[in-house]
Amino acid sequence: MKRKKNQRRNKAFLIFAAILLTISCENQRAKREFDSGRKLYDQGSYLEATRNWETVLGSYPQSDRADDALHWIGVTYYVDLDLPDRAVAAFARLVKDHPDSPYAPEDQILVAEIFRSQNKFAEALTEYARFLKLFPEHAQYPKIWFRMITCLFEVGEYDAMRVQAQALLKKYPTNEWSDDALYWVGESYFLQGAQKQAQENFSQYLKTYPQGELAFKARMGIARSLEEEGSLKEAIDLYQTLKTEYPSERSVDTRLQSAQKRYENKQSGAIEVPYEEPPTPTPAP
Repeated sequence: MKRKKNQRRNKAFLIFAAILLTISCENQRAKREFDSGRKLYDQGSYLEATRNWETVLGSYPQSDRADDALHWIGVTYYVDLDLPDRAVAAFARLVKDHPDSPYAPEDQILVAEIFRSQNKFAEALTEYARFLKLFPEHAQYPKIWFRMITCLFEVGEYDAMRVQAQALLKKYPTNEWSDDALYWVGESYFLQGAQKQAQENFSQYLKTYPQGELAFKARMGIARSLEEEGSLKEAIDLYQTLKTEYPSERSVDTRLQSAQKRYENKQSGAIEVPYEEPPTPTPAP
């Protein structure tokens, strides 16, 4: 009986050893194929390189070079061959098939960034949200959260955008993206015609970040909001102050002239033609 047990153990060991040997051999072959692809890539033979990496995926899908192959296929299609749709497919496949790969977080971001660069903000929004779900401890979490917020702004989901922005501000009150989030909350209120809330948020931005990069825009936001609610004299006074402080900003002079004309028409009883707001620029990530 003891001899039979030993025989079974020996057989199991041999099977296990054979499996390990097979995996080792496949990894070696996959490495050779992958390295050949890298040499072709370095020589500028990009399509030929992707074919080598496709061979890794087709012949050795379980090898430890499969994620390397997918990542470099995506990079090559995106950076070198200008085929973003194929790049998205490669990056998305890596995240799905190899979620623990060190490439996975960055490749998930790249999927979202490619959609964003194509002005496909709804798709980018979905991919940013997927990153937040899959990689909650990643160092870029606050940055990607803010980018998701900007996509919500782009698709006009202002209520959802404010919920997310306020959550970001609560969790990361001193993060490098917090000032931007606070400003765009004010801008979203302005676009919805909620001028009191817009003014409150722009003022809060200036109070919290008096020297912030968006301080000029926040002050302009207050002036625009005053103008839109009909407080033309107050808006004109602020535009004049801004014109003195920022003489190179042409937008101030344009708004000032418009507000002055509206004020004169209002005083004379003429028909008022409100300022036509140009398209709001994309929030800078």
